[in-house]
Amino acid sequence: MQGTPSGVIRMRLLILLSALIVCGFAAPGGAMAQAGPPPLRVKVLLASSPHLDATSRTQHDAMLQSLSAGGPSGGWFELLPTGLDLAEFEHCTISAQDTRTCASRQLAEQGATGATIVVLAGGEGARASWICVGTGPRPSSPDRQFVRFDLNAALDTASPKRMETRAAAAACITSAGAESGW
Repeated sequence: MQGTPSGVIRMRLLILLSALIVCGFAAPGGAMAQAGPPPLRVKVLLASSPHLDATSRTQHDAMLQSLSAGGPSGGWFELLPTGLDLAEFEHCTISAQDTRTCASRQLAEQGATGATIVVLAGGEGARASWICVGTGPRPSSPDRQFVRFDLNAALDTASPKRMETRAAAAACITSAGAESGW
């Protein structure tokens, strides 16, 4: 059967199908999973206000993880540990001093360098907010480094606001990265 034209065609189709499977093109999303640039590697510390309840803290963390390339929906970043003292930054969220100034001072005092970002999380539900602070002397994009959003909508996969909110949160981190000298 291999000598006949239909046998040759079948053999070629089998070879082509095998090559597609090996390359990942035959699997749903296989080719798409490898498209695009690699995620940005960034050290991020999430510091939540001590006044937030455990559920709100967990939701802020879930929001950050949703931006991670290893997160449940893929994302923009490969989140790396910072080695910073969390308690000092949590204190900044309730300090009488300007929150951003406090976090900038702590970054300098703790010797943070490079793309190190602190996300100061506050609020809950529809009144959540993030202030993203990098290691630079001042924000590179102040309007992008402070975001307010509906935390519930951001985590609801059926919400029409989900992608918009995730993009604003990613822009907050990216702008703080620019402040840090990316």
